[in-house]
Formats: sequence, C-alpha cells, structure tokens
Amino acid sequence: MLKTRSTPLLALVLPLFLACAAEPSDPFLVQSDAGPVQGFAPEGASDVAAFLGIPFAQAPEGHLRWRPPVAVEPWTEPLQANEYRPICPQGRAQLPQSENCLYLNVWTSAERSDSDAMPVMVWIHGGGFRTGNGRLGEAPATGRGAGLAGRGVVIVSIQYRLGALGFFAHPALAVEAAASGQPEGSHGVLDMIAALEWVQRNAAAFGGDPDRVTIFGVSAGGMAVNTLMSTPASAGLFHRAIAQSGYGTWRLPHLSEARWGLPSARDQGSALIADAFDLGDEPSAADLRALPSEELINLGTGFWVPITGTVLPDEPGIVFARGEQHDVPYITGGNSFEGTIFRAFATTPADYFATFGDREGQARVLYGADGKSDVDAERVAAATLFGDQRYVISARYLAEQMKTVSSPARTYYFRFVPEARREAFSGAPHGSEVSYAFGDPAAPDSERYPGADGAALADAMAGYWTRFAATGDPNGDGAPEWPEYDAESDTWMVLDAPEPKATPGVLKDELDLLEAVYLERVGGE
Repeated sequence: MLKTRSTPLLALVLPLFLACAAEPSDPFLVQSDAGPVQGFAPEGASDVAAFLGIPFAQAPEGHLRWRPPVAVEPWTEPLQANEYRPICPQGRAQLPQSENCLYLNVWTSAERSDSDAMPVMVWIHGGGFRTGNGRLGEAPATGRGAGLAGRGVVIVSIQYRLGALGFFAHPALAVEAAASGQPEGSHGVLDMIAALEWVQRNAAAFGGDPDRVTIFGVSAGGMAVNTLMSTPASAGLFHRAIAQSGYGTWRLPHLSEARWGLPSARDQGSALIADAFDLGDEPSAADLRALPSEELINLGTGFWVPITGTVLPDEPGIVFARGEQHDVPYITGGNSFEGTIFRAFATTPADYFATFGDREGQARVLYGADGKSDVDAERVAAATLFGDQRYVISARYLAEQMKTVSSPARTYYFRFVPEARREAFSGAPHGSEVSYAFGDPAAPDSERYPGADGAALADAMAGYWTRFAATGDPNGDGAPEWPEYDAESDTWMVLDAPEPKATPGVLKDELDLLEAVYLERVGGE
C-alpha cells in the first residue's frame, strides 16, 4: 500500500525539483536573517550586485535614543534595496537625514557561489564623529563600492550615530543606564558593533566569508578601527584591520573622571545641555529624549570622540601598550600633510606651538618654523605638526605596540600629490588616499588621477588592501614587498608614484619628539 501511494507522488515531485534546481537563482535577491533583500546591478558594473539601505537595527529615536541598538523587526516581502537611506543627523548636509539611519550597504559579485566565499571589507566613514555617511558613490552607479567589489571582495559600508546622539553622556542617562544594566555613552561605537554582528550573521548569504572580515576606515573611521581593536565587545567580529589616518594617541574624555585636563564626559554633557537648553538644574532622561535632534546636532564645537571607561576601556594607545588589543593583522598609516584638518580647531599656530612647552623650540626647528617671520610658513609648519601629532605618530606607536601580541602590523606613509595640486598642498592632504585605496575606477586622465601615475598607484593600493583582506598579508601579484613593522628597522611602505617603496625611518626625528610628548602625558602607560 505504501509503495503504491509513494510512486505517483515521486513521479510528480522529482521533475518539479529538477526543474527548480536547473533554473538559475536571482543573483540580486538575497535572503538575509531578517527577510529577503532585492538588489540591483550598478551602472557600469554588470558583474556586481549592489544592495543599498539594509537596516541592521531599529531607528534609535524616541525611547531608543541613547540606548544600545535593537534588532530590526523581520519582514516577508523583498526589501527594495536600490537606493541609499537617510544619513544620521548632522550639520548642514544636503542629503536627507533622520535618526532612523542605522543602515548599511553591500556590494558583492553577481556571480558568487556557495563554494567560493569571498573576503569581506567593512568600511567605516570619517567625519570627526560629527558628519559623514555610508555612501560610496551615487546611485545607481555607486562607483567606489562597485569598483572594489569587482576585485573579488564583498564591500559593506555602515552608518552610525554621530555627534551628541552617538557620543554623549549625562548624569540623567547614567542613572538610567545603571538601573537597566545597559552600556552608557559611545552609542555610535555600539552601532558599529551591531553592524559587525549583522555581517557575521549575513556575510555568507551575500557570498562573503564571515571568518575573513576586515574593518577599514579613514580619520574618525580610522579611529573607529582603533577603538574596535581596543574593546572586548567586538571580539571575534573581524579578523584584520586597516586604520587610515586613525588617531589612537589623542586624549579622550573618560565617562566619570576628569582626566588629561578634560572634564568627565558626564560633566561635559551636563554643561552642554545647560548652556543650550532651559531644562532646569536636573533634567531627566525623558527631558533629554524630548529635545529635537536638529538642535542636539549643534551641541559643542569641533569633533566628537569616543568616551573611555565605557564600551572603550581606555585610549587605544594605552590598550595596545598593555597588549589588550585584538590579536589580528593590522595596517595603519597617515598622509604627508594631514594638517589640512588644523583649520577645524580654534587655535593659532603660535598658541599650538606653545603647547609643547620646553620642547617648543625643538618642534619649531623640526617643522621649519624656527626664525621664520612669514605667517604662512608658520601656519603650514604648525598644521603639519598638528597632523603628525594627531595621526602619523598614532600609526607608528600603535604598530610598535603590536609586538605585545602575535599578529603583525604594517605601516604606510601616503605622500602622492597630483601635479595639478602641488602648488596648493605641501603634501598629501588628509583623506586624499581614500580614492586610491578603493582603486576608484576613474579614468587615468580624470581630475582625480591626472596622468598614469595616479591610476597606477590606485591599482597598487587597492591590490594591497584586497590581498590583505583575503589572507592577512598585502604582498603578492608582483607588487613591491611590504615588510612587517618593527621598531628597530622602522620600515614604512611609502605610497607614492611611480610605485610604492619600503622606506626606513619615515619622519623619525619628528615622531620621536611626538612620542616623547605622548608618553609624558600618559605617564609611560
């Protein structure tokens, strides 16, 4: 009886199964852990599948403002992931912005297979933790994301809360956090961790290998990389890291203690609120959450930074020196004129040099300001010093501290300036290496790459970055050898035209001075 009934059922089901198996799946439809996602082929990149605006957490607004990110509600109909979503609230950006901004974007191969998983690279944008977004080229072309994905990697770009919405502490929020047992402050960092958790759950569905995840970012994004390297909360979520112009030796506020001449983050937050709003002496957490985001984004001046003593145990430089950073291969570096960022800080060249105290004369000599009466010369010298102190010394110091773990570090020094920009800049400006790292598919004679040298450098950098993502070692494919960093040889990869070159002792005297100043501040920790 059983045999008689099963035979016709098999006869019906088997042809249907074979027909379905033979029919190719849609490379632009992916089943994420929360629901189906429908992507598209970016213009000019038919071999790439792009998925824009995927939520990785609920909107952190209303009662969720200043709380850790919460998982999204699942959906059943395909999410149309063909356009970017709003950016996180920030100053005068022309793009749509909203507190409902915890989205990420994915670029992957349109011809991926389950048996050949690709390395994943997660991009963290810069902007002083106050501005920026996860866009990598305008839809529907999305050039940078699609371009690097075409090199055999899965690219993910993320967004995170900014400014006072992402890096803020206050006594009222402290009481609430203590009662609930939730982390306090640095919610933007918690957003990054939530995005990396999403990558772990979903990388395979997009053709990626969850065991080969590289985080990389520039400026504040580079500092985010150093922060994620330094927090136990991100353990196991990534396997290599690239900090581009990321600071890790810059002073950061502590959650509850006055430190390094800075008030505690809670006291700073209380003062900012009191100066900007009439909420009485002891506003409640509910009072703070009722404030409009468009007014909160204007709190304070200059950049915001992660808070120590919370999800970040301490400044990255201190964590690395203790050997408590994540033991993963690490690339870090800076540019030859990071000082373009100097104008964002309310200080004069003379006042900045004066902060070096007894070492002011040495700083002026090393940076070419000694005996100069030319105001512009002093400004350029101070700006160059400032950029090196914020970014380049961080690269050397953190790379050296990787000796406390088993994984290697490598350092780079980017100094390529297109000929058309050499009169305007004394070196490679802050952030100018980003398009080269992405191997941006601009034509060799475009404004970005005037001449073949720029295009060749972009190809070389993108090769180093993607090989590192694949294996933990940037070398191969006939590229100039990039040695591991050690303090004795102090060898950097100088990224310049006509080709990169391993070079010892980059800015040795200057960085020795800046390291001495740093160690004096932290007491040799």
